[in-house]
Amino acid sequence: MLIKRHIARRRFLQGLGGSMIALPLLEANAESASLVSPKRITATGIFYGFVPENFHPIETGRQFQSPLLLKPLESLREDYTVFSGLDHNLSGGHNATKFFLSGIPTNHSKGYAEANISLDQKAADFTGEKTRYPSLTLDADRGNEHTLSWTSNGNNIQPIRSLEKLYQMLFRKENSSTRNQTERALIDKRSILDLAKNQADRFKKSLGYADTEKLDQYFTSVREFEKRIEQSTLWLDKEKPNTDYVLPQGVDSLTLKDRTPLFYDLMALALQTDSTRVISLAFTNLGKENGGLSGVSQGYHTLSHHGQVQDAIDELSIIETFHVDQFARFLKKLKDVKEPNGTSLLDSTMSLLGSGMSNANSHSNRDLPILLSGGGFKHGEHMHFARAGKQSTPLCNLYLSMLQNFGMDVDQFNTSSGTLTGLEKIT
Repeated sequence: MLIKRHIARRRFLQGLGGSMIALPLLEANAESASLVSPKRITATGIFYGFVPENFHPIETGRQFQSPLLLKPLESLREDYTVFSGLDHNLSGGHNATKFFLSGIPTNHSKGYAEANISLDQKAADFTGEKTRYPSLTLDADRGNEHTLSWTSNGNNIQPIRSLEKLYQMLFRKENSSTRNQTERALIDKRSILDLAKNQADRFKKSLGYADTEKLDQYFTSVREFEKRIEQSTLWLDKEKPNTDYVLPQGVDSLTLKDRTPLFYDLMALALQTDSTRVISLAFTNLGKENGGLSGVSQGYHTLSHHGQVQDAIDELSIIETFHVDQFARFLKKLKDVKEPNGTSLLDSTMSLLGSGMSNANSHSNRDLPILLSGGGFKHGEHMHFARAGKQSTPLCNLYLSMLQNFGMDVDQFNTSSGTLTGLEKIT
């Protein structure tokens, strides 16, 4: 597979399958070896978590033995860190999993400067107009309302569930007709927003405190929508990258087993073409035919409440192993892509895998399954964080470390108490 890049980008032509063709080192590009790759963040959230004893190693440090679910990552052992003892100090079972990337439920967000903004959207706000899409919010489940991404005023972002739509967003070329249609649609949206703002302004002076607060939240939503329109307008006449990657016919009707690697393929392409630097991907249910996974005869939710029945745990392990195996495949793709300075795409991409639920069988949200790969951190160990009384080390400490590594000058993220102790960057 070949991604065609403009020479001014000083990019290698890199096949995701591992083959590589480099641009000749012209004098105009002689400085390419000193380029610093932009940081990226991806976050994969699994709604039902992982069986704890199959995910968390017993041993800490670098000499840990890989439990069942980490075995697909064995060849990447030096490229990831597995964490235990981190969570958001939340309860609420399945409902709390929606706040995996924020740590703050919507009904508890009052008093926080940015409500319950999620990790990916915080990073996306920082990226701004540098890429065509500040972030991509994806969900592999076509019929679920689960979301991982929250804005700075506590609104959830509706994810992209269609692979065909995602592909078109990344690579479909606009002809003059479709380009003009897109421009007219953006103008219409802006006109509707202006009308709504004018009407709301008329009401504001006569409202009480509670209604004024609600109206302010509305204006925040409008401003966020305006930013998205401005972003789309800015990139309207900028050509999208070329690719020879082709999706199968009827891709959105395939089983989860067949669609999942395609989501990860498009994620890798989106990062490689610098179409975005921030991506979240949610997995909830299996969909039709139990996701097409051989050996799975019961529903995912039913299996997650296994009641310690070994046959049910064995079936659940097929699903959980599949998710980790696909994540490992994604990491290997990133590792195969070489940047102009000789590093890999994985070296600049912080890739998070985890869940807002640790043990679905007991509806526990404590000691979450968390794994971080790449991104310029020192990896290769199991880091355990002991609880202090009833409180765990905030998972938002890890998120703060990631945001700082992303280039942000911040010393707080939601419920963080500081950066994560012991997580070091490669110097």
